[in-house]
Amino acid sequence: MKRVVATLVAVLLMVSCLSGLAMAKGSEKTVGITYWCSSEFFMTLADGITQAAAAEGYKTVIVDAEQNAAKQIQIIEDFIAQDVSAVFLNPVDKDAIEPALRELDKAGIPVINFDAGVTNTDLIIAFVATNNYQAGVLCAESMLKDFPKGADIAILNYPSNGACNDREKGFLDTVKRKGINVLVTMDANANVEGGQAVVTDLLQSYDLDAIFCINDQCGLGAYAAVAVAGKDVKIYGVDGTQEAMDLIPGGIYRMTAAQSPKKIGAACYEAWKQYDKTGTVEPFTIEVDAYTIDETNVAQYSGKGYQ
Repeated sequence: MKRVVATLVAVLLMVSCLSGLAMAKGSEKTVGITYWCSSEFFMTLADGITQAAAAEGYKTVIVDAEQNAAKQIQIIEDFIAQDVSAVFLNPVDKDAIEPALRELDKAGIPVINFDAGVTNTDLIIAFVATNNYQAGVLCAESMLKDFPKGADIAILNYPSNGACNDREKGFLDTVKRKGINVLVTMDANANVEGGQAVVTDLLQSYDLDAIFCINDQCGLGAYAAVAVAGKDVKIYGVDGTQEAMDLIPGGIYRMTAAQSPKKIGAACYEAWKQYDKTGTVEPFTIEVDAYTIDETNVAQYSGKGYQ
């Protein structure tokens, strides 16, 4: 009888321990965030998600993919292994990310896609971003104001990124048949080094009046190349970085179409909570307005960080 009682006690203790482990695992409330490259913009956006998550007892795991699509897939596999409650994703490559999205779907982990869209939107629950088309429109409007009689220009783009494509489209649609002659379009890899290298080469072959850059990073590289060459070529960028604002008073970097990562991060979290409660997100696409920072208002925004 004593042996039977001892066995029952041991079994009960084992069940209790297993239950405790299960409860502990279930109480670990974590969400994953991954973006295509580290920048003040994405860190501020992730902060917006983190603050909202922390208020509800969630912790966040934030991993920079370093512009490496294969690395981002591994990051997501790690998120799945950690059994995160949700993934907030800014893809390195809108197509290459699909296998990872399918794995998340199989695992029942909802994906909130932000800033740059994935190709297969059936595998995400919502898309939250700046109105990137509008950002391109704002750049075009500023250029048209500076060059009412037309201009010969270059475009620095980044074709693998959906947000950058939307900016380029907004720009091109706005300048169409208005005297803006696009002499050349080049992929500058959306970074400073790419912008500087591409524009250094372009200035040897083209007499340019202006350059539209799909983000401030390649815009800063373009500015460096223009400065070294001693050219008066106007630069128009997107993001609203402090580095771009610092250059605006000089007259070459004419403007930046700014984004609000704090608002985007908060909207991402709200989209997930709506899905968690109702099983759907309405509207599916949530857009946050861009706004122009130029010589007329740069003092209002400079030194205050991303809004």
